[in-house]
Amino acid sequence: MSIKPVDFQVMFPKIMEVSKLSNDEQQKNQVLQQQQSSLVEQKADNDTKQVHTREKLQEARIRDKQEKEQQERKKEEKKRDKNDNSKNKDLKLENKTGTIDIRL
Repeated sequence: MSIKPVDFQVMFPKIMEVSKLSNDEQQKNQVLQQQQSSLVEQKADNDTKQVHTREKLQEARIRDKQEKEQQERKKEEKKRDKNDNSKNKDLKLENKTGTIDIRL
């Protein structure tokens, strides 16, 4: 099927409309992404600048203190375990008796 000049005149404006619509759609998606990213940045800035209430600060301090205490307990337990292990090794060495089998 051949394209006549009259058909071509009708097709050319339609091609321009279609390309404009697809370009507009792509631009719309980019603008939406930019807006969302700027909103996220603003929210993050507001969160960092916002002053927290006293109750939340005290909870944070208590939580930090508890974590430090737990870490200290774990260190002490590890030290005890190491001491117990070394003592057990010494006891095992003392309890061992040697037996020599000699056959003639």
